[in-house]
Amino acid sequence: MKEKTFQRKDQVLEAALDEFITNDYEKASLNTIIKSAGISKGTFYYHFKNKEALYLYLLKTSADTKWQYINQQTRSHIVDFNRLDIFDKFLYQAELGAGFAALYPKYHTLSLMFSKEKNNPIYRTAIKFLGGNSTDIITPMVREAISKHEIKEEFDETFIVKILRHLLFEFDQIFDEESDYEKNKVLANLKNYVNFIKYGLKSG
Repeated sequence: MKEKTFQRKDQVLEAALDEFITNDYEKASLNTIIKSAGISKGTFYYHFKNKEALYLYLLKTSADTKWQYINQQTRSHIVDFNRLDIFDKFLYQAELGAGFAALYPKYHTLSLMFSKEKNNPIYRTAIKFLGGNSTDIITPMVREAISKHEIKEEFDETFIVKILRHLLFEFDQIFDEESDYEKNKVLANLKNYVNFIKYGLKSG
């Protein structure tokens, strides 16, 4: 009985993933998800309270899967992450992110769709549910970089965090064509992007 229950939950999650990567949160239809999963409404509500609970569960699953992948890759690569400067750390993490996107394209698309929800209440709800925002990740990295004199001293911490937060988490808004995410092209874009952040456009 438990095996059947888990199977039905997996059916719901797969149908929901397809729906949420096709439509934004408001347009995503719970009825479509239930129909695509081939289950009754009663079965759905046995597993999830409502559409929001289902959406948050998917986001959490996606985030957990990504960090598991990154940690696994980090352990298997001979890279001393702590010896990299802040810019090479960004590039290394971005390259791992590209690898994750290739391996889990639906989860990657889900994160892209979620990034477009920034002006909607569900975004704030999800950020709180997931346990913070991107500033929480960047701030300690910036502080360490400042202490190691990797960033110009003329810029204060708050300014640097805001600029980097915007640049790093708006990557998909700049590279928004499907061809931008082809393996070779996405890696080239990532390297150019991080080099731009590090050196700017000024020659010499």
